[in-house]
Amino acid sequence: MLHVQAGADIVKPVVNSKVVELIEHHHDRYDGGNQLQTVTGDNIPLGARIIAVADAFDAMTSNRPYRAAMSTEQAIKEIQEFKGTQFDPVVVNAFLEIPSDEIAAILENKSEN
Repeated sequence: MLHVQAGADIVKPVVNSKVVELIEHHHDRYDGGNQLQTVTGDNIPLGARIIAVADAFDAMTSNRPYRAAMSTEQAIKEIQEFKGTQFDPVVVNAFLEIPSDEIAAILENKSEN
């Protein structure tokens, strides 16, 4: 989790404090389950709660040296499983409203870049 603070420190000279705050909190769990986090639930900045879902989906649907990418369906199931614990339930519900063809287009664009 060092990358959270490192990322915030890197951008601090060129962005405002709200952006720094989003970076600092994007791995905070909605239920407060991370040892080092200082805020929980709706006290986590909304942007950070949104980034948490987007970042997790991207990570799960990306190939890693230690595992193959999950399918879209597997990643969505995992996000649903952690709704209310790791992820804000309102943000998860909004994510689930994204049409599957839009998600497919996003993933296709990601693989082209």
